[in-house]
Amino acid sequence: MKISSSFNRTENSRNNQSFKAIPANPKYIPEMLGKIGKVAGEYVSMPEQKLFLATTALMFQPLIDLKFANEEQKNDAAIKSASKAIAGGLTGVTIRAAFLKITDHFIGFNKHNKLNTHFFPDASIHLKETRPEIAKLYMKQYTKTLGTLFAVLFMILFSNSKMDVPLTSDLQDFISGIAKENKSWLTSLKDVKNNRCKKIADWFNRKKKFVEKIGRKMVKIGDVIMNDSDEERRKEKVNAKS
Repeated sequence: MKISSSFNRTENSRNNQSFKAIPANPKYIPEMLGKIGKVAGEYVSMPEQKLFLATTALMFQPLIDLKFANEEQKNDAAIKSASKAIAGGLTGVTIRAAFLKITDHFIGFNKHNKLNTHFFPDASIHLKETRPEIAKLYMKQYTKTLGTLFAVLFMILFSNSKMDVPLTSDLQDFISGIAKENKSWLTSLKDVKNNRCKKIADWFNRKKKFVEKIGRKMVKIGDVIMNDSDEERRKEKVNAKS
């Protein structure tokens, strides 16, 4: 095959309709990325980012576990990964979206309360008077940042241990019942519900026993104090008679 004929074929292929759709100037790639970045910056926030991460983890992590984990543990590892992705996605998206709404409701552009003065910098007040358009955009992004910060703090202090862990455990039991024990999804869901209700009841019983134990100790302390005070009054009466 001659080199000249190869070049001719390449040149002819470039003149085809499929290649004509691509501009000769490669600047369209940065322009396209810029448009995607603008849309993402305006419409994609922390809930959407968490949903994307959870979806990606749900799509790939169980497959990785099935391929590379130990033969005896790969099914359990894949089920656990899927459960963690679903639980983390549900709680993460819900909490982030809720805190963004709450923050915007109480600390928004048109809100006039003490929270604005506590959380917004003094520059926002000046911008609101001089450049309201810029101030609106600035305070919108600032409110999103505050909402994200509050959501992250809430998840670190509460939801990761009180919501993610129980939900992951329940989802793991639910998926295991279907995949490993060949149960129907209704039967597996019913078993998970019964187990969760039993765990909640056991938790309340432990708390109830703890409270009752504290109550008994408080009663004993009260009895001791009352007995001591009665003994002191009896001695005072004896001393008064004498």
